[in-house]
This record gives sequence, structure tokens and C-alpha cells, in this order.
Amino acid sequence: MKLIALSLRILLVLGWVMLGCRAMAADISDIRMTTEGVQTNLHINVDVHKKPNVFTMDAGNPRIVMDVAGAGLSTVLLAKAKDKGYIEGIGAINKLRFAKRGENELRLVVDLNDDAKYLSHAYKNGVLSVIMTGGKRSVIADGIPVPRLKSSRLKKSKKAKIIKKPVIVIDPGHGGRDPGAIGSAKVREETVTLKAALELRRQLQASGRYKVVMTRTTDKYVEHNKRVLIARKAGADLFISLHADSLKSSATRGASVYTLATRAEGRTYEVVNNQNWVLDVDLTRKSAPVSDILVDLAQRKTLTKSGQFADILISEMQKKTRMVGNSHRRAGLYVLLAPDVPAVLLEMGFISNKSDEKLLSSAAHRKKLMIGVTTAINRHFKKSKTAS
Repeated sequence: MKLIALSLRILLVLGWVMLGCRAMAADISDIRMTTEGVQTNLHINVDVHKKPNVFTMDAGNPRIVMDVAGAGLSTVLLAKAKDKGYIEGIGAINKLRFAKRGENELRLVVDLNDDAKYLSHAYKNGVLSVIMTGGKRSVIADGIPVPRLKSSRLKKSKKAKIIKKPVIVIDPGHGGRDPGAIGSAKVREETVTLKAALELRRQLQASGRYKVVMTRTTDKYVEHNKRVLIARKAGADLFISLHADSLKSSATRGASVYTLATRAEGRTYEVVNNQNWVLDVDLTRKSAPVSDILVDLAQRKTLTKSGQFADILISEMQKKTRMVGNSHRRAGLYVLLAPDVPAVLLEMGFISNKSDEKLLSSAAHRKKLMIGVTTAINRHFKKSKTAS
């Protein structure tokens, strides 16, 4: 009898949730989950007057919470949930749960898989989009997720071990409508940066040690904020932007390395706010002063890593090419602003100098430069692995 009573209570609660969802004013008409590489995208069609409130919760299993005022699930989506109160996920998403909250609010909760994390979200034209990365599960053709092997089965296999390769994002400067600097022999910065970036990608991929992501692979312009977002979406462990310097004086020549200047650290909040980023903490649930401190802490760690790599890179570049005096420089360049992605900008030489222009237009010289960069990357991650 107790078992029957308990079953009846469960059915009543589920029925209340379903009826409560149906009774609200606006229906969530569609929920789509897609994966692209390590990235998972969740798109929820819901046309409501008040912007949904999205935040993360890290206590226990990590999850993303979305409170939507004046909304409920459509009959089709309720049927898809099969009276379970949740929808099976793919990629980074383990499952999407839902329940009525208060008188006129629907709460959606994304339970993330192991090693998955939230990247960003946006609400535009009645569609709430949430982007996640990592924790990917296999998906067969009809979209049904294939469950992961249980730990006991893994133990029985031949020491199954997953080694995460560091993610290197290479950013060829300029491109498309922005050719960058142009030398006296008409060598264009956008051209040499792309050729050098492709050579660096070739070397890194040949080593088999890294996952390489490019911000562009053709002659097109990519906005600065998009370059930073590409790095964040990829879960970059290192971001390298390639450029060629230029001055009115044609006498100056040599390479240099830039990291973020202290005076520009405050601009990090432009990136955090514009792209709705959450780092390893839930900033939306913190007071403004606490949020500032958390971003500052993340940035301190990132700047330290950027500086460490810059020093290694300079030591390797000195073996390959001429360097300017004070070769480690600091500036407030936008591509260096990500608070959780170590980043450097390499000026490979002065395209305004005839000697450097000639070298930069040489495939052999670019290859030599990129060997230096590859060696520096290898040293950096070997050192990081030893330190950890």
C-alpha cells in the first residue's frame, strides 16, 4: 500500500508539473541541441517579454540554470520528454530538466557531462542560445546519445587513458578589407601573417602534440572580438597572434613580442560583459565587487602564463632572427584581453624595412621563424607539465 501511495504521489507531482507548464502564456516551441567539434550549442525558441535569466551552479554536478518568465513547454516537447521531466542531451549536455517555478516561471536546468563547461549565452529574436564545450558523448545518426562506458568497464580495458592535447589558437593578423601594413616592395602584412600561420599549423600538427585552431585560413577579415571568442570557444591553452610591424622610419627592423599591459587590464571587462562570459565561477550570482575580484584573480593567473611564454618565445626567436631592443613589449591590444586565455602577439619583423620585408616574403625565413615558435610552445608545455 505504501508503494502504491508513493507511486500515486509521483504521478500527481509529474502531472502538476506538466499541467503547470501547459498553463503558462508562451510555449517553448522548439529545443535544438547540436555539436560541432568540442562545442555544443543549445537553442531554445521562446518569445517572451522578459529576457531569460541564465546563470551557472558549480556545487555538486555543474549545471546551467535558465529561468524563463511567462513560458511553458509545448505539447510536442512534453511528449518528447515522455513524462520524465527531462530531455536526453548530447555533447556537453547530459540532460535538460524542466519544472514550474513560482506562479508564472519555468526553470530549465542543463546538467553538464564530466569536463564540460559553459562558454556564453545570448537571447535574440526570441531564441535563447547557450554555448558549451567539452564532455562530448558519441551521437549516432538519429541524434540519440550513446551512453559512456561505466568506470568498471574502463578498468577492464587495456588501461584506457585519455590525454588532452593542449589547444593552440593561431591568429593571422588583418585580412580581407584590412590588408595591414604594406612594404615598399608591396608585400602585404595580411599575406605574410597568413602564410606564417599556415606554416606554424603544419609544424604543430606534424608533432601530433596539439590541437590547432585558426581564426582565419583565407584572405578574409575577422573582427577582433570574434578572434577572442574563437579562442574561448576552443578552450584555448595558448593564443598566438602573428603580425608584421611598421613605422614611418624605414631604418628600424627586428621582431618583438607583446603581452597585455597593466594599464589595459581594466578593458578585460569589455570582453566579459559583451560576450556574457562566465569564467570558472558564477559571476551572475555574485555582487559586483566580488565579481571584479574573481575576474582579477583569473586574469592574474593568465597574465603570468602569458608572460612566461613570452620570455620563452623571445629566447627562441633570438636564435632565428634579429630582435628589437626591449623585445618584450606590453600594449592594450584587443586580442590580448581574454581573462582566461594566455595570449601573445608576435611582430615577426618590420615590413616597413626593406631587409625585413624581403625576409618576411621568403618561405624559408618564415619556416625558420615558425620553427622557433614551435620550439617555444614545446618548451612552454613541457615546463607546465613538469610544474603540475
